[in-house]
Amino acid sequence: MNSSLVDAPSPKASVEVQDKKQDKPKSGQDKVDNTFSSSDSSAETSRKLAETIAGLRITSEKIAKTQSNVQDAISASQSLEKKWQKFQSDFDKILNNAIGQIAKGLGVNSAVDEAKFGAGYKGGGEEMTTLEKFKVLGNDCSMKSLARRLRGNKYKNIVILMGAGCSVSAGIPDFRTKGTGLYSQVKKYNLPYAEAIFDLHYFNEVDKTPFHKIAKEMYPDPEKFKPTLAHKFIKVLQDKGLLLRCYTQNIDGLERLSGVEEDKLVEAHGSFLGDGLCGYCNAPCDKDVLKDVLMKGDENGYCGLKCTECDKGYMKPPIVFFGENLPKRFSENHKADMEGCDLCIVMGTSLKVAPFSNLASLVPKDVPRMLVNKELVGDFWDEKESEGGDTNYRDVVELGDCDDTIEAFSKLLGFQNELGVGGKESSTTKTTKEKNLKSEKVSGKKMKVKSVAKALLARKPNGRRVSIAN
Repeated sequence: MNSSLVDAPSPKASVEVQDKKQDKPKSGQDKVDNTFSSSDSSAETSRKLAETIAGLRITSEKIAKTQSNVQDAISASQSLEKKWQKFQSDFDKILNNAIGQIAKGLGVNSAVDEAKFGAGYKGGGEEMTTLEKFKVLGNDCSMKSLARRLRGNKYKNIVILMGAGCSVSAGIPDFRTKGTGLYSQVKKYNLPYAEAIFDLHYFNEVDKTPFHKIAKEMYPDPEKFKPTLAHKFIKVLQDKGLLLRCYTQNIDGLERLSGVEEDKLVEAHGSFLGDGLCGYCNAPCDKDVLKDVLMKGDENGYCGLKCTECDKGYMKPPIVFFGENLPKRFSENHKADMEGCDLCIVMGTSLKVAPFSNLASLVPKDVPRMLVNKELVGDFWDEKESEGGDTNYRDVVELGDCDDTIEAFSKLLGFQNELGVGGKESSTTKTTKEKNLKSEKVSGKKMKVKSVAKALLARKPNGRRVSIAN
């Protein structure tokens, strides 16, 4: 047999040999090759990480550039604001100079200015600029405009000046209304003049009986006389931290009964609710003892309580008679309060009794004022009645019933719940508005002619209560 044929491997054996070769252990070179393959994955990760870092660096540079652009914009805006302020200042100077030249040509002088604008008016070149006037009420002297500003927390130091008109709806008569006012009712006492019933000299030297009779009718009775919407409105302002002070001419004590705190109240003409005092020597008297004597009286109406200190005078409630000084609280607070208020509301007063009548004129020129009254009074300026081109920039004038006006004002302010008023206009309000449309122009013109002269006459340096004749 041919040996070459015997030694040659069969195809099957050849396959087995190849398989065994494949099963041999991996050499060192094989391990290196595998390690290198594994490192390919780490390199890819490193590359991606480097790309991410580069992207963050670019983003950071963009943010820095954006911040720089924003800062440039802010600087440009501030520069524009300064330029605008300078323009306003220059424009006002030019405008004021022109107005001054025109006024000088028309012969306007400081005396006329003071008579028109009230005590303290600076006049001339120191008059308010057009822009300053605009800032007061935005050239909108309406109740709605004032309410919008009050809702926006524009006013936080409000001063109220109130008179007898605020208490009429409580059943207490005012003083000067023809036919129903207190001064009309005292005619039956044959007084030399109506105000004599509250005159200190007349009380001390002539006749006490008329006052005793009227005092019996006027003494506050919580069961009979209740605070009105006007009084409650003041309480709401106090509770909201908006009331600086309430100055009242009223002697009925309804402000106290409504909850107005003592430190927020100045009873300029006194009150029936305090302790009594002698008309001659000012000796004190217990208020309950005095009230008991006054309420009893005899068949002739005499109900006097003689002073045991001086044995000459008679006791009277601590209300301020004509000829008496006003309370210390008035003299100690009124100037600072009027100059420090940011809104003054005058309600239900004729402003005919000095020195109370001068308070509204002490309000700074850049502070708005609101008048709630049946007729135009004092130096208030009703734009609807203005003539000769004069412009009202700060006086909100609402001629009508106090409670009706306060109800409407409270609705604009959102005070309905606190005051307990509904959402619809009352029939009384509608009737009052109809009457006002008829009487507003007539009363406004009459009062405008008389107000300047009366305001000037009312200025008394001694601070005593003085009545100004109609």
